[in-house]
Amino acid sequence: MTQETALGAALKSAVQTMSKKKQTDMIADHIYGKYDVFKRFKPLAVGIDQDLAAALPQYDPALIARVLANHCRRPRYLKALARGGKRFDLNNRFKGEVSPEEQAIAQQHPAVQQALATQAERQTAKAAGQAPVDTPVAETAETPAGAETAAG
Repeated sequence: MTQETALGAALKSAVQTMSKKKQTDMIADHIYGKYDVFKRFKPLAVGIDQDLAAALPQYDPALIARVLANHCRRPRYLKALARGGKRFDLNNRFKGEVSPEEQAIAQQHPAVQQALATQAERQTAKAAGQAPVDTPVAETAETPAGAETAAG
């Protein structure tokens, strides 16, 4: 167990006086700003919730879990899972693989199905020599305030 510093205790106390919504937003901003694996929506390593809780002791683990759950429900993350491949830890290092079952489940999600349909329409339009149809991307509205977006 780590010994808590006076500054750490003060920060934890100050954070806990905020509303749960503000705390959740603060945690999300911090995570997206600090960890590239979140910014790029790469498949996350199994057990990353425990790594986050250990790395962010000033925050309530239940709220960290909420931020993580919100991240994992986003269409961009689900599309990354549907592609399969490697999983990554907080330091962006390979730690496991997306199982075929997890990949299949992600591919069945309505947001992924919609993205695949849109992609197929664009390819069909491109092959026919037409201008691609621009459709608004729903995940833009989901990007947390202050988080950078990455292509992909």
